[in-house]
Amino acid sequence: MRRQLGFVSVGIMLLTTLATAQTPARAAPAADRSPAASATVTEARATIRGRVPTDADTAASAGNAYWTPERMRAARPAPMPEGVDAPDGEAADRPGRIGAPRDVATPAPPRSSTADVSAATGGTSHQTQAVNASPGVGRVFYTHNNEDYFCSGGTINNPQANMVSTAGHCVHPGNGGSVWYDNWAYAPEYTDGEEVHGLWFAKEFTSVEGWVDWGYLWWDFAFVTMFPLDGDRLVHVTGGQGLSVNKSKTLSALLLGYPAEAPYDGLSQYYDQGNIKAAGVQRVKLKDCPLNRGASGGPFLRAWDNALRFGYVNSVMSYKFSGNMYGPYFDDDVLDIYNVAKNKQ
Repeated sequence: MRRQLGFVSVGIMLLTTLATAQTPARAAPAADRSPAASATVTEARATIRGRVPTDADTAASAGNAYWTPERMRAARPAPMPEGVDAPDGEAADRPGRIGAPRDVATPAPPRSSTADVSAATGGTSHQTQAVNASPGVGRVFYTHNNEDYFCSGGTINNPQANMVSTAGHCVHPGNGGSVWYDNWAYAPEYTDGEEVHGLWFAKEFTSVEGWVDWGYLWWDFAFVTMFPLDGDRLVHVTGGQGLSVNKSKTLSALLLGYPAEAPYDGLSQYYDQGNIKAAGVQRVKLKDCPLNRGASGGPFLRAWDNALRFGYVNSVMSYKFSGNMYGPYFDDDVLDIYNVAKNKQ
């Protein structure tokens, strides 16, 4: 069983949140841009040491040579974007396309597993039930400007069994540049600093112009398709979360990720659970959430099944403001991006 840290006081964790309101780098859309422009898909092939791998074996060889145990331990938690509750321009840029509530992917367990079920650590006062760690949540590693960082992500049960959901700021700095993050790797159910299910390497990134070109927080999400590992596909080994769109903005959600600022260590999964609320126009938030840097990109999970250890990704962790954890609302705009990415080999 994974070591237990017990329940963390929300009062302690509030010391890590932003003290003053700061707007994103680009707070309002340009006047000559239509709202549809930000929803436009943007894609890129992943690189390892600046080169695009030609196949899975090349990716694994180069990626494992880069991500030594020492590098992985030394990686720093990715900074979260700075934001506010309702920045100017959100309604104009992302008015929302909210259709019928849908589960567009269903949770799937691994095809075979002998792994023990262990408990996620560090719950809060939102609830007291023990939460089992999910093999469908992992720690993300990447390099930017010659510095190594980590985020969190969730495996999605897509048709090609190869997808990870995460935050946009965990794949691209959101500054309009052409450089996506290098050496992007995913360690599912990373536990006590160990790669329980191996280290998987990114093949292609899929996000939106609203994040990549403009850094708008309401577009801070991405899907990453992964190379096979030793001939196996990611979801077949770890299982995968479902994916929901157009669901209520006020429902119970479980947040899972790898926060690493005190009192957390980023070495195992931590959780928070409670009722989310609407935020801004097309975002949601969980109030008084203690999770912090390193948890970026980890899923908001609805309909969590603690025995199966999977649920439905309904948003991803984006940023903290005034003690609350925010994420983009998953509607038909997000579904469109998922549909572009879901069949990539």
